[in-house]
Amino acid sequence: MKPKVLIGITGGIAAYKTADIVSQLVQANCEVRVVMTEAATRFVAPLTFAALTQQKVLTSIFPDSSSGGMDVIYPHLYPASEADAFVVVPATADAIAKLAHGFGDDIVCCSALSLKADCKRIYCPAMNAQMWAQEVVTDNAKRLLHLGWHQIGPEKGRLACGTHGYGRMSAPTVITQVILNSIL
Repeated sequence: MKPKVLIGITGGIAAYKTADIVSQLVQANCEVRVVMTEAATRFVAPLTFAALTQQKVLTSIFPDSSSGGMDVIYPHLYPASEADAFVVVPATADAIAKLAHGFGDDIVCCSALSLKADCKRIYCPAMNAQMWAQEVVTDNAKRLLHLGWHQIGPEKGRLACGTHGYGRMSAPTVITQVILNSIL
């Protein structure tokens, strides 16, 4: 049986790099599903991930209709409750705060609340260096680690805003390898 990986994409410029991660996971024979916040869809279209995964991309906690498969009727529960690994990439400061405190007001965070107990939880921070350095952000990141999440990155380097520092998302190949190591 193929390992099931749920990718939660949040609204950061690094969202475009997630297409490479999804493609690598599909090539590694994983069943990959994607959920995206509304903000994420402003950076990369859901169609990109639907084409890569051959699966519908979920962007809302509210059903598209009152009939259909479980992911249509209960997008806040499925495919999250069936995932072997859940990866939030890029994990913005907002997403990290919501995950750390149990908010469920978007499809990514609500999916996190629907994971089975043994699901691997991974997040990949990506944001401006000043944001990453804020005490509230580092406190939330520490809280996620305490709650059993695995953190990949961030790396030090040139950021999209033109500055240098910690906040750059780890390389897609690194993230993919950590995901594969956690489920295979």
